[in-house]
Amino acid sequence: MIINSYSFGSITIDGKNYRSDVIIFPDKINSRWWRKSGHLLSDEDIGEILKYKPEMLIIGTGASGLMMVDQKVKD
Repeated sequence: MIINSYSFGSITIDGKNYRSDVIIFPDKINSRWWRKSGHLLSDEDIGEILKYKPEMLIIGTGASGLMMVDQKVKD
């Protein structure tokens, strides 16, 4: 998958534009993902991701960098 462009409120992946938060998996894109609490990423928010047992997790914090990451997620 290729991220073609990104701007406030929009991301284009493989030519398809999304106007919501997304999770990019190796084999799919989840565009229905939503965090439990606004601009805070908690461990509850990433349960689906952890099922894949990723070696690395890259978290985008938005165009303005407002999203915070809970310490449990960082650990």
